Amino acid sequence: MTRRLVLSLILVVGLVASALVGVQRLKVESRNRAVDIVIDYNEVAQVVAGSGKSPVDVLRRLKNAGVTGVAVTEQTMRDLIANGLVIPYGGQRFAVSGEVVSEVTNRLCMILADGRDRVKSTPVAGAVYSYLTIHEDLPMDYIEELPVGFSKQAIEQVRAAGLEVVGRIINYAGATPRAIDSIMADTQALGIRKVVFMGDQVLGYRGATKATALAIRRNDLLFGRIEFAKQKGELDIAKRVPDKMLVVHSITQNEMPTLDAVSIADRFRKAVRERGVRMVYVRMLETASGDLIKANADYISLVAKDIRAAGYKIGGSHPLGEVTAPNYLRALAGAGVGAGSVLLLLTIVDLSTFAFVFWSIAALITCSGLPVVGDIGQKAVALLSAFVFPTLAVLVSVRSAPQLPTSAGAVFIRSLSRLVAAAAITFAGGVLVVGLLSYREYMLRIEQFSGIKVAHVVPILMLALLFAGNVAWSSDVWDAQRRKLFNSIRDLFDNPVLVWQAIGLIVVLVIVGIMVARSGNEAGLEVSTFELKVRSLLDRVMFVRPRTKEFLVGYPLLVLGIAFALRGSRRWAAPFLVLGSIGLASLLNTFCHIHTPLAVSALRTLNGLIAGGVIGLIVYALLRNLPGRENKPS
Repeated sequence: MTRRLVLSLILVVGLVASALVGVQRLKVESRNRAVDIVIDYNEVAQVVAGSGKSPVDVLRRLKNAGVTGVAVTEQTMRDLIANGLVIPYGGQRFAVSGEVVSEVTNRLCMILADGRDRVKSTPVAGAVYSYLTIHEDLPMDYIEELPVGFSKQAIEQVRAAGLEVVGRIINYAGATPRAIDSIMADTQALGIRKVVFMGDQVLGYRGATKATALAIRRNDLLFGRIEFAKQKGELDIAKRVPDKMLVVHSITQNEMPTLDAVSIADRFRKAVRERGVRMVYVRMLETASGDLIKANADYISLVAKDIRAAGYKIGGSHPLGEVTAPNYLRALAGAGVGAGSVLLLLTIVDLSTFAFVFWSIAALITCSGLPVVGDIGQKAVALLSAFVFPTLAVLVSVRSAPQLPTSAGAVFIRSLSRLVAAAAITFAGGVLVVGLLSYREYMLRIEQFSGIKVAHVVPILMLALLFAGNVAWSSDVWDAQRRKLFNSIRDLFDNPVLVWQAIGLIVVLVIVGIMVARSGNEAGLEVSTFELKVRSLLDRVMFVRPRTKEFLVGYPLLVLGIAFALRGSRRWAAPFLVLGSIGLASLLNTFCHIHTPLAVSALRTLNGLIAGGVIGLIVYALLRNLPGRENKPS
């Protein structure tokens, strides 16, 4: 008892330290609730084309609907040729309109190596154009892809509508650090502060992303990182300038025709609320509506309304602040994980005094020291927490359960209370993870918790081994537990496998495989349209949807397992407890998604526990007589 008390006190100290880190994180999250709604200038131009209205009038109407910014993409030489502002006339010579000749010449001089010597512009007397010559044999395809700056007309129209210009910058082969800095300086000189890179790579990829990051910082720009887009080089820039980064969510043009306005608004709302998105890049609806402007204004208004309803304000997005917490708090959080690890060991094995002191010192020193060393140490201790606490929670939930079938009273209430206790123990592990990993880089998903899928599997495997070895129900000295484990496993393999047992094992493996494949932000299995609609409904009703693996699978099975354990039906209890542990593993993993705001994670956990507990009691009421009638009703 004294041993467990000492370890519990250390665990409490670790939880207090983690809670202090969590409070700082909550403050940072609460100060970062401004969201930009950005639309694409080129898409707006298509809407304007058949409307008979001016671009400024259309932009003003969309601004009233909730738009805060318009993304203007750099023009390329190909764009100017298509618009008739540049006309090739042989070799490396071009006739360039006087409207853009100065900008084009200066940009080409800037972005091409030795550009001042290679690019020459010659005015033509009495003409509205100039001759532009590039003195080197460059492929025409390469020249056409070169970025030559932003359209001044587009920028003027956006600003006339009272909207912010967001620059979309294009990468090109041969971008040098000098050219990158000049491009960024020009962007800043135009009054553009936020940039989102165009295409599948950032400016400077590959080999010059460090120069891009330095130019972003030097020119005080903000860099929009599009989640899930996986632009080449974006992670390197994000790591170098996390304090200059905004998370952007955009729906691809291929996806747009498959979604309606309500689904799109719901998707943006969840991106903002659950993944730290602070710029939503809204694409125009392509619809057969007689009033395309009104249709898009109504749809954007719905997006803005949903974001506001989630507790955020529209406009004025800014980078996320840092969670300032001293290293000793992280070390204490690690010590809490070490204490939990030894508590798990004591739940299985009765240690001698020497063994207890040795393992306690080793665990505490290792787990408190690693988080101070660096991010690898923090991730390792956080992963250990994900292994330890769900396993410990299940074992504690069936302590003192009778060995043989017996009468049991108040099974409903006792099962539910033990489920809550198991969830509380697992929640403690999640709090320690919060204390270990609450840094801005994790909140922006520049760094991530390592081992989401492994963290789901290992507790299940550990519990399966402990229950199969018959050492999970109570602790004993090492030699006794070792003999019991080996003998039980040997007997298990010596017994013939019945058909129903084989079928049951296959079902269990399939369920676990599906749950694991669907875990993480980039799940290995697609979610059906029907389930997406159910999820959306749960989000609307419960504000934050509980995880399916918790309230429909894990917690109901845990309630069944605990109930049968209380009645001494261990053969029935064990498989339910093992499979049900995936609910607790999921609970802890909720707090490993550091990019999700703490308040959302806490509410998701509570909703899952309530819904899962209720479903579990209903299922138990239906199956309570399966292994034998209770002698005493409950």
